[in-house]
Formats: sequence, C-alpha cells, structure tokens
Amino acid sequence: MATPPPAPAAANGAAAPAPLRHYLYASLAVGAVALLGAPLLGQFDLANIAMLFPLAVLFAAIRLGRGPAVLAAFLSVALFDFFFVHPHFTLAVSDLQYLLTFAVLLAVALTTAELVARLRRERDSAEARAEETAEARLAVESERLRNTLLASLSHDLRTPLTALAGLAESLPLAGPPLPPAQAELAEAIRAEALRTHALARDLLDLARLQSETPRLALDWLTVDELVGSALQARAHALREHVLTLALPADLPLLHADAALMERVMCNLIDNAIAHTPAGGRITLSARTGAANAPAEDDAPSPCSAAPQPPGPAHDRPGRCGFEGRGADEGTALPAGSISISVCDDGCGLPPGREQAIFERFVRAPHPHPPSAGTTVTGDGGTGLGLAIVRAIVEAHGGSVAARNRAGGGACFTLCLPLPPQPELPPPEGGETEHGR
Repeated sequence: MATPPPAPAAANGAAAPAPLRHYLYASLAVGAVALLGAPLLGQFDLANIAMLFPLAVLFAAIRLGRGPAVLAAFLSVALFDFFFVHPHFTLAVSDLQYLLTFAVLLAVALTTAELVARLRRERDSAEARAEETAEARLAVESERLRNTLLASLSHDLRTPLTALAGLAESLPLAGPPLPPAQAELAEAIRAEALRTHALARDLLDLARLQSETPRLALDWLTVDELVGSALQARAHALREHVLTLALPADLPLLHADAALMERVMCNLIDNAIAHTPAGGRITLSARTGAANAPAEDDAPSPCSAAPQPPGPAHDRPGRCGFEGRGADEGTALPAGSISISVCDDGCGLPPGREQAIFERFVRAPHPHPPSAGTTVTGDGGTGLGLAIVRAIVEAHGGSVAARNRAGGGACFTLCLPLPPQPELPPPEGGETEHGR
C-alpha cells in the first residue's frame, strides 16, 4: 500500500479537516493489521495480538491526522472483537473480561492519536514561527542593505555634484558674458546639480537616521532658541507670509540634538511655506502635558503614550505616539511630554493620506508654484523632508503626525518626551527670574 502524504495544517495553527481518502487509508491500515494478525491466532495470546492494532493508530495519527486516527482506534476495537474474540465473526462477547481489554485498547489508541496530533500542531506552530522569524530577519537585512547602498551612492555623488554646481556657477564669470540662452542653461545645470546634491545629502542622512543606533549629540536647549534658529534660517522664505508664535514663557528644556531638531523645524516650516499662498498665516505653537489648554483649533492632541528616554526607535514601543489615530482623534497631552506644532492655512492634506506623506519619496500636490528653492519637503522636491522629520523625531523617542485643520490648512505636530529637568544655576545680579 502506497504511503499517503502527511495531512496539511491550517494557516492559523489548527489542524485542517482531513480529506476523505485519509479515512480510507486509516481503514485500510487497520484491515492490514487484522490480516497480519490472523495467522497468529492460536500461536500468540490475544493480548499480544491486540498490541498490533495501536500500530495502525500510530501510523494514522502521524501520517493522516487526528480524525483518521480516531477512526482507526474505534475500528481496531471492532475488528479485534470481530475476528479474534470468541465467538468469531460476530461482535458478541461471551466473556465479559474482554470488555476491559477493549476499553484499554481504545484508551491507548485514542491517547496515542491525541498525543501525536498535539505534536503535529506544535511542529506546525514552530515551523510557522521560524518562517515568520526568517521573513522578519530578511526584511531587516534588506532594509539595512538598501540603506547602506543609498548611503554609499549618496556619499560618492556629493563631491562630483558640488564640483558640477561650482563649474556651472563659474561659467558666466570665466570670460565674456554668455548669451541669454546659454546663461539660462548654465543656471539650469547649477540648479539641478544643487537639487541632486540635496537629494544625495538627504538619502545619506536618512540612511544614518534609520540605522539601528543613530548617534545623537544630546544637549539641553530651549524651545524658543530652537524655533528662533529655524526662523532665522528661513527668514527670506517667510517674508511673504504672516508668522504667528504661541510659545509659553515657562516651557521646559528639551534634551535633544540641536542640529537635528533645527532641521526638523526647518523642514516643517518649508513644508508650510510651500503649501501656503503669499499672505497666508503660519503658526508655531508649543505646549506641555502639564497644561490643560487645548491644542491648535481646539483639536485634542494625539500624543497618548508614556514618554521614553532617547534611544533606538525600535526599542521604545511605549514612546509618545500617534499610531492608529486619525485627524480628529486623540487624547489630552500626557504629563512628561511636550508637543510642538507648525500649522498653516493653505490647501491642507489629501484626505486619508495624512500619515502617508511621512514615507520616503511621497509628496503632496502643490496648490501654487513654490518659491524659488523652497518645496514641500525643503529638499528640492525629493519627497524626503518629512521622512527625515519622522526619522529624527523617532530617534529622540517621539513621534510626529499630520492632520487637516477645521478651517482649512494643515497642522504638523511632533511629540517629544521630557526627561527630568536639570537644576538651573541661581540667578545672578539679584535677578528673580531666569532669563531664557
């Protein structure tokens, strides 16, 4: 008799129903054992012959599944009684002591079937876990390889791109003035070289930030200094917009990488500028978890998880988080955290795409031509600016989210944990307040 293939297991770990042919194979296996034991009748004691039938049950349990094994158990008792117990060829029992033999034989067979079925389930579960682990490891290795490749390409491209931009800029100064068409071409070459250089820079930075252990130069800094440095860097681009600041004077200190957090603010400001027409309003606000004041537009803050100390983002499952929340959901800002928002009254975000814009190379449509050198992401339109924002914030143990404002426009809010504040030096010169 050909050996049938093992019964398949369901994807959820439970045994799949055995096909009918497996029940047929189990019946044939019990019949084969009965035929094998028939010549032994009279040569061996019935108890020894009875021990052959659990072999058929064991075969059915291993190769066919739990259902066929249970059928084999009951069929073994029936055939043993029919062929081997006096009177033969009938299910009648003349000696009641054989009832105990039948019960023991059935119990052993059913126990064997159940134990083997449990081992099969554990084996299938272990194989599924091993497969999931292998897939996760492959995904991590693929992401690491991609980041390494992007970092290598970006690093190798930056030097020639810088040289190309410098040569294009020096063309009008190298000799007689260029004709207008050639001067325009030289300027286009310079602009594209600078844009590609920015793309290479951002790819390199993003690969570094998404590594397992991003290096942060942590230091204490005030929110107004952080915002002020970003506004100073974007002062030229902000001249056509109305700027509103809502920064309380008693905000706590941040423990963060000053250069990286300034880049976060610059990218968010660039994003607001690119999507806000001239004369539009851009609002920068901040608040802490101790405050009960509502957020911008009275919308509840989506920061909801307990803050965690800085470290690799994947090691902080309980950090400040926006995961799973929409534009209108959220809870009050928890104590021990701070939120900083950059809001505008521009075109807003595509519905349902509020969180997708933080992915790499994803850009929102422009409602109007952007200012020169300024784009949605602050990086020449590469679609990496907001991805860099999320990577930096998550490297600090925080999270960032976007939502549409009720009156039009969009609001980007980052949530950062606040560690215990350092002791400030005593006031000098008789001052009663610490100057920020």
